Amino acid sequence: MKLEKRDVDVRGQKPNNVKVEKTTSNGSKAQSVKVERVSKEVIRTPDSKRPASVPNGHPKLTSLVKCNDPTRDKIRELLAEAFVSVSRETSDDDRDEVKNILDEVEACDPYRVAVTVESALFERLGPSTGTHRAKYRSIMFNLRAENNTDFRRRVLIGLVAPERLPDIPPDEMASDARKQENMQIKEKALFDCERGAAPKATTDQFKCARCGQRKTTYYQLQTRSADEPMTTFVTCVNCNNHWKFC
Repeated sequence: MKLEKRDVDVRGQKPNNVKVEKTTSNGSKAQSVKVERVSKEVIRTPDSKRPASVPNGHPKLTSLVKCNDPTRDKIRELLAEAFVSVSRETSDDDRDEVKNILDEVEACDPYRVAVTVESALFERLGPSTGTHRAKYRSIMFNLRAENNTDFRRRVLIGLVAPERLPDIPPDEMASDARKQENMQIKEKALFDCERGAAPKATTDQFKCARCGQRKTTYYQLQTRSADEPMTTFVTCVNCNNHWKFC
């Protein structure tokens, strides 16, 4: 038998056509058989639109995953609504340090985070209608409060792990602005407490930064170690402004 191959690709590729001839021992040709091999052509079509992926590699969810429990599903819906709004809130924020993480926020999956948070709360606290109902309400209030964009953004991007939420006290879940207000309230309360226990004197040595008047009262306390200067607490008689210095 004699095999004759034609149209061999010099680059080592498989030939498209192969002709095979069979001969008998007396030299007569038998019926020739032509075998054609068709090379496979890879047809590339435009990539279809794929769901965006989040940093951990999972594709973004396009809708909320439910667990067929009406109460739990309602919590997931409320959380998803809060987390979906974070992208817009970040874009509208006037602070540069917030705007700079817009790409990180948009890469997150609000629906997946909502499911993760609800599942973590349920695993740790049980049903929201049970003994930990007040804790559920506190967490949900702080995550959904209109002026608490900072807290829900931290949860969305992973700075606050869902498993930690039951352990965070309410004052730490407050917005940055609210934390500042709480700090000022505490300082004023401490100021008033210390002022009531110490003798006061009147002087015109201090100028009020608020109204510009110099009619003030002041007192001094040792608030730090003994070798440190005393702290002077000053009150403007005209506008009741308070300040202190060492």
